[in-house]
Amino acid sequence: MRDYLVFVRAGSRSLHPRLIAEDPSRNWDCCVSWYANAADDEQAEYYVQGGDNKLEAFAAYFRDTQAGTRYRYYLLLDDDIYFRPGDISRLFDLCQAHSLFLSQPALLWGTNSNHDVTLWNPVCRVRRTRFVEVMAPCFSRAAVERLLPTFTLNKSTWGVDYAWASLLQGEGRIAVVDSVRVDHTKPVSLGEGAFYAKLRSMGIDAVEEYRAIKSTYPGFGGLRSEPAGHIFTMPLPAFAGNALTRLFEKVKKHAHRRRMRALSSAKARA
Repeated sequence: MRDYLVFVRAGSRSLHPRLIAEDPSRNWDCCVSWYANAADDEQAEYYVQGGDNKLEAFAAYFRDTQAGTRYRYYLLLDDDIYFRPGDISRLFDLCQAHSLFLSQPALLWGTNSNHDVTLWNPVCRVRRTRFVEVMAPCFSRAAVERLLPTFTLNKSTWGVDYAWASLLQGEGRIAVVDSVRVDHTKPVSLGEGAFYAKLRSMGIDAVEEYRAIKSTYPGFGGLRSEPAGHIFTMPLPAFAGNALTRLFEKVKKHAHRRRMRALSSAKARA
């Protein structure tokens, strides 16, 4: 019996078969929640259907199944997130070793991203932040139990991560694991694609849902890293490591954008 679970909201092009194949000694089970017609896939331990979004489907799985509550950590993954071979197992090991409450892997420079705070900072192994994104959050079981009521706040999931940040404000329990970096393989889609078409057919406006959450939950100081509390990649005095972390929080934004432009140019030339 493994200690960790990846819960992936999957369509026909989901990357989860590749993630499973590339981690043959994995320490995690996989539960696939189909948002489209189930594919011919027998690699995961569990398969579920239902729910209008990833968080809603996971909440039902956690509440209603005996297997759902037995894991130490849960990674709630979109199907277009790619981890290097073995890195999901490494993420769980780091979460366990550092007793992380709510975390996520860092995003590679040059990949499709929404928020600068989630981009890789090379100074840190684990960076304390005020925010993690709904794209690939990793919850301890205690975090799931505390935050589960937020998983059904709305249908679009827009803003639910802001609710997490608000509820955990000032506790120092949110982190980005910079030692594990992922590629968001699809362009960020704001209101496009099958999911948003479904929302529109239901009469749901994701922007309005986002605004409703922000009006309900108080601000938490912005999408940024904490000033201290990080675990560094090399032995550093706290004052030096914190100063370098702040510096790279500024530098990485520009490095990411340069990398994006370079990749776009290379793609155009090809």
